[in-house]
Amino acid sequence: MITHLKDGNRRARLRWVGSIVLCGVLGLFIYNKAMTPLSQDRAQELMEKDFVPALLNGEVPVGYPISRGTAVALLEVDELDLRAVVVEGTQSEDLAKGPGHLVGSALPGQPGTSAILAHSNTYGSTFARLNELRPGSDISVTTGQGKHTYKVVDSTVRSASDSAAFLGERNMLLLITGAGGTSPNQRLVVRAELTSPVFPSGLADENANTSTSELGLEGSSQAPGQVVLWLLFLLVLLLISTPIIDFVGSRVGWLLCAPVLLVVALQIWRNASLMFPAIG
Repeated sequence: MITHLKDGNRRARLRWVGSIVLCGVLGLFIYNKAMTPLSQDRAQELMEKDFVPALLNGEVPVGYPISRGTAVALLEVDELDLRAVVVEGTQSEDLAKGPGHLVGSALPGQPGTSAILAHSNTYGSTFARLNELRPGSDISVTTGQGKHTYKVVDSTVRSASDSAAFLGERNMLLLITGAGGTSPNQRLVVRAELTSPVFPSGLADENANTSTSELGLEGSSQAPGQVVLWLLFLLVLLLISTPIIDFVGSRVGWLLCAPVLLVVALQIWRNASLMFPAIG
């Protein structure tokens, strides 16, 4: 009899753990597909609201130092119905806000190669239709130095670690994203040539170091630690919520605990989504 009870309790605990794991996995999938676009749309709305006055007042940076996450440009591709504020930096946290300018590459409109990376599957999927661009397509980028126009030269799929994509080019713009179903280690690279006047460059970033995290090949280094902390917090909440529910009743107890648990779950899913390669 005791053995049967222990087996029953063990099966019940396994079902409970299994349910939590299943909810976590499904929640992360739903968060990536449904919540991240909303999160980026909100971030873009707030940034554009501040970016336009900054342009008019000459406050948009045109040379380093530039803080990560700072809005540096407005990217527009009429052919794709694309209009997005570009932030400085291309790590996971930066690309969660929108397209990111590769630190160390030239700013759009200035001499050299300028690179902009963005998601194609999550967080707004800004570059989801990038493969539709053809030679001759027009791209415009507005910075603190004015509006710059580019014309697409070609579109290729390259190895994710192909540094040649960033070398030997003059007055070019690279739009980079994941290559979709081709391979997680491939990148779609659209090259466009500057057709408007070249503007003088500002101060260079002497400390720029193009790492794999900058190329969207790694997830956030801080996200795993945050996930662990929030999971521990969730465990504590579950332990606390059990006696509360027993004391006030299941209906009232869940009404009290569910909102807090949901907030914690959202934090776990948010940080878990940043653990994956930014544009894989």
